[in-house]
Amino acid sequence: MNEADRYKIISENYADIILDDWNREEVRQKFSGDLINHINSDIAFAYIPVDRMTLDSINQFGYYSMPGCYGLLTAEINHECLLDPKPQGFEGYDGKGVLLGFVDTGIDYRHPAFRKKDNTTRIASIWDQSIRSRDNHPRGLYYGTEYSKEQINLALQSSDPLSVIPVTDDIGHGTIMAGIACGSEDKDNHFQGVASEAELVIVKLKPAKQYLRELYIIPDGVPCYQENDIIAGVEYLDRIASSLNRPIIICIGIGNNIVDHVGLRISSRFYTSIGEKPGYVFITAAGNEANRKNHYYESIAPEAITADAELHVGKKNPGFMMQFWGQSPNFFWIDVYMPSGDFLMRIPPVDGQTKIEKRDNGLVVADSALGIPSNHNQSIIFRFHNPMEGNWTFSVFGSMGDLPREFHFWLSLHNFLAEDTYFIKPNNYTTIVGPANSAGLLTVTSYDVATEKLDFYSSRGFNVDQFPKPDVAAPGVNLPAPFPGGSYVSASGSSVAAAYTAGITALVLQWGEAEDKADFLNTPHVKHIYQLSALRDEDMKYPNEDWGYGILNPQGILDVLKELMAL
Repeated sequence: MNEADRYKIISENYADIILDDWNREEVRQKFSGDLINHINSDIAFAYIPVDRMTLDSINQFGYYSMPGCYGLLTAEINHECLLDPKPQGFEGYDGKGVLLGFVDTGIDYRHPAFRKKDNTTRIASIWDQSIRSRDNHPRGLYYGTEYSKEQINLALQSSDPLSVIPVTDDIGHGTIMAGIACGSEDKDNHFQGVASEAELVIVKLKPAKQYLRELYIIPDGVPCYQENDIIAGVEYLDRIASSLNRPIIICIGIGNNIVDHVGLRISSRFYTSIGEKPGYVFITAAGNEANRKNHYYESIAPEAITADAELHVGKKNPGFMMQFWGQSPNFFWIDVYMPSGDFLMRIPPVDGQTKIEKRDNGLVVADSALGIPSNHNQSIIFRFHNPMEGNWTFSVFGSMGDLPREFHFWLSLHNFLAEDTYFIKPNNYTTIVGPANSAGLLTVTSYDVATEKLDFYSSRGFNVDQFPKPDVAAPGVNLPAPFPGGSYVSASGSSVAAAYTAGITALVLQWGEAEDKADFLNTPHVKHIYQLSALRDEDMKYPNEDWGYGILNPQGILDVLKELMAL
C-alpha cells in the first residue's frame, strides 16, 4: 500500500466502512474505486471520501457496516486506594507464560506496575494507532506505530523515555485495567495486580473520526472509539499471541448501547470466533447503564392497540441517538409526537427507509431496517438534532394477533448523553452493552465486595433473545489500580470487574495451558467453568438477570478444574 492510500486510513477526509462480504461481486462494484484493506480472510475495511456520507448513510451502507462509536466503561475513579480484594485460590500461580491483551486508551509503560524487578518491561508489544509512522506499523494494518519489548526497554533506560517511545495514556482507563489484571508488586504502595507475572500486549486506540462523532451525536471532549479500530486491535492481539505461541486473554472495557443487544454485529461475531481458539479467552465488561433511565421495554397488552413510550428532553440539548428494536415475528409502526403535542412523523416497518423531518430549529432522522440478523427483528435508529424541550411521545402499535408484541428503546451510552435526557418509565434490564451481550463472549458485571451488593449502575438482564447474561459478577468497586504518572487510584465500574476477571483467567490459563494440564481451554470452556464454580445465593434463581450465574469464585474454579482433569 502506498503512502497516499495509507493516509486515507487516518484522514478525516475519508469515512470507514466495515465489510464481511467483500468477495461478493455487488460489494466489489460498490467500492470498485475505493481503498479496501483486507484485515483477515473474513473482514475488510473500505475507505471512501467523507462527502459520500449523507443523512441516509446508515441505510445506504448497512446497519452492520457503519462503524459504531464505543465509550469507556469505568464509572468512577478516586485518587485514594480503598480496597484490595486478594483472590483466594491459585496460590503459587502468577500468570507467568500467559499474555493479557487490552484494546483501550493506551498505557503508561513507565509506571512501576508494568516493570519487572530488574526494571525491564513486562509489555511484549504496543501498537499505538494514534502515532503516525512510515514503516513501523503492524504488517497489513498500515497505520499507527508498533513498539517491541526491546524498544520499550531501551526507552526505559533513557532519561527521557517519551522522547524514545511517545506512547501515553492521557485518560488512564487502559493503565487502570492493565494494572488491576496484572500489575507488578509494589510493596511501598501496598499494590499488586492479580496475575503479577503475566505479560501485556497493548493496543492504544486512535480517537474516532469527526464525521462519526457528528453522525452519532457524540459530545465534544468525550472519549469515543470506532468499531473498525477495535476490530483491527483484536486482530493485532491475535497475531502477537500466534507469533509468540502463547495463550492470551483479550479484555475489552469499552462498549456501545446503539447495537442489536444480541451480539450479531460483524465485530461481535469476529470476537466470538477468536475466543473459540484453544488458549484464547475473550472477556467483556457488561457496562454501567442500569439506573441511568436510558432503556425502555414494553409488551403491548393483547387487548390494547398501542403502547406509549415517553422520553424527557431537557433544555438546550444539542442532540442524541436512540434505537428502537421490535421483537420478531411482529412488525411495528411508530407515531412520533413532539412535546407540544404536534404529530411529527409515522415510521412504518419498511426496510431501508430513511425518514427526515425538520421542525423549527430541530431535525429528526429515522433509519429503518428489517433484514438484519436475529430472526429479522425490526430496528429503527433515531437521530435527534436540537430537539424541543419537554416530553416526547412514541406511540407504538404492532401487527395484531396472539403473539407477544414486545419492543425496546435504548438511548446512547450515558457517557454520550446530556443528564436531562431519560425515559419517564425506564427499565433496568436488557442494559448490557455491545459486545458484551454476545452469547459467545465471557461477560462480567460488577459488585461491591464491601457491601456484597451489585454495583448500582452495573448493566444487567438477559439479551433480547433471552440468552442469559451476564455470565458472572466480579469485584468492581474501589479496586486499587495504577494511574499515569506513577500514582495509584481506586476505580469502579464493569470494566474494572472485567480486568479483575482477566487476571484470574491468566492464572487459569497458566494452570491449564502453560503447564500442559488443559491445553484445550478457550472462552466457552472457561465460561462454563466459571458458571459451574460461581458462588450462589440459595434464595435466588440462576441464571440470574442481575448476577448471572453468581460471583466469580477463584477457589471454586480451581476445584472444578481439578475435578474435570480427574475424569
